Amino acid sequence: MRAEEKMEKITRSLKVGDEIPILTKTAYMPIDPNGRNVIHTDEYARDFGMRGALIGGSTLLSYVLEMLYNYFGQNWFYHGKINVSFIGGGAVNGDIVTAHGVIKAIEKKADSNRLTLDVYLETQMQEKIVVGEASCLKS
Repeated sequence: MRAEEKMEKITRSLKVGDEIPILTKTAYMPIDPNGRNVIHTDEYARDFGMRGALIGGSTLLSYVLEMLYNYFGQNWFYHGKINVSFIGGGAVNGDIVTAHGVIKAIEKKADSNRLTLDVYLETQMQEKIVVGEASCLKS
């Protein structure tokens, strides 16, 4: 099968609204009581009514990025784009978080397609804590 035929077969199987494979993790970030950002310590967070030390945004984003890499492979490193916002109450150590990606557009290119996805990370309580958009070439 020629490369063009293979790409067309993959493209035909993808459609707007499809969800790429999810990624579920147990959220974890080491707590440093002497860290520079006190929101990431249990004592401070509990003083302000939170369940515990908040997991850092870079750690939460890494779960979404891992899902995207698992789907797009090496293309993610060279052709991936992402823009996210952190919302809701965040996550604490031990929360179960799930990264999602839903195809919202498919743009045909010469030898591949650029998929645009709505991406989000949610907790076990189905509270979205990271939301945004990502796109990448899919050959």
